[in-house]
Amino acid sequence: MSLNIIKWMTNILLLVVLSFSTFIYASPVVKNTIQSIDLKPFSANSLAQITENRAGQAFIMVLWSIDCPPCLKELEHFQAVKAQLTKTNIVLVSTDNPDDSASIQQVLIDNQLQTIDNWIFSDSLPERLRYKIDPNWYGELPRAYFYEADHQRKAHSGMLTQAQLQQWLQKHTSLVSLNQ
Repeated sequence: MSLNIIKWMTNILLLVVLSFSTFIYASPVVKNTIQSIDLKPFSANSLAQITENRAGQAFIMVLWSIDCPPCLKELEHFQAVKAQLTKTNIVLVSTDNPDDSASIQQVLIDNQLQTIDNWIFSDSLPERLRYKIDPNWYGELPRAYFYEADHQRKAHSGMLTQAQLQQWLQKHTSLVSLNQ
């Protein structure tokens, strides 16, 4: 009788294994829908690289985070700017941890900013990077730096308004209205 019990248990085990494998192979594959965005690692030397690549050009560098509601609202303003202006040079730097890359990429996609020059803090001590960017900056977000063509810059803490963007754009581009 014990041989029959062993055969019966073996058949049950085989049935369970086959049922489970059929379930696994029949399950639809869920693909990651987030497209890959080039998030460059922002290190101690990155600001020098950013300014070198924009020699003689005015640009705006914006520091933001996925955990900052005003930052997310401000990105909507930059989406509008990007859609309307081809000469505006915007650099976005996420102050988030690289482990949050998927969330950062999704925010950029949602705001159609994936083709902008995107960076992410890569130092385990973000204070070092903040100091390297600006010794007078203590990490408040959003933070923007308006660079003139000679790379003199003006810092701005807090969310940028449409009027502030429009003023900068009028000075640095031929398109003057964001309200079209």
